[in-house]
Amino acid sequence: MSRSRTSNNVVRTVLAFLMRHWRREPWSVAAVASCMTLATVADLLLPIYSGKLVDAVAGHAGGRAAALEAAVAAILAMAVLGLVLAAMRYLALRAIIRLTLRLMSRMATDAFWRVQRFSTDWHANNFAGSIVRRITRGMWAVDMIDDTLLLALRRRCWCWPAVR
Repeated sequence: MSRSRTSNNVVRTVLAFLMRHWRREPWSVAAVASCMTLATVADLLLPIYSGKLVDAVAGHAGGRAAALEAAVAAILAMAVLGLVLAAMRYLALRAIIRLTLRLMSRMATDAFWRVQRFSTDWHANNFAGSIVRRITRGMWAVDMIDDTLLLALRRRCWCWPAVR
């Protein structure tokens, strides 16, 4: 069974299509990516300060006042990091909602504009409900790929270049 040339690079084609639409909204894409990056950095720093809290509580070498001061500093740092984490995730979700709604609206408008330009014979030979369903499924796919690339993968893979 042979594969056609067009199906070999489906992922590349989809990502190129998505990037063309993301270029129209650079500030929204940058806001989502930077908010998720900051939330991930805060999430990565939380265990360090919880370790410092454990060290401050378990350590007896520095005296009781120094241990209390270190514990309070670690708790304050954890509280600030928790607030940064929650705020950045919230802002990222707000930004991804606006971005996705704009992209989906623009894509639907473009798709229906293209479909309306087809001939009357084409419209007579195609079931209108299936065309609408295909367009809406494409919009939902854009919603899902935006969430995956900007929220989920950004959170899990932001340090890949350092690992290589």
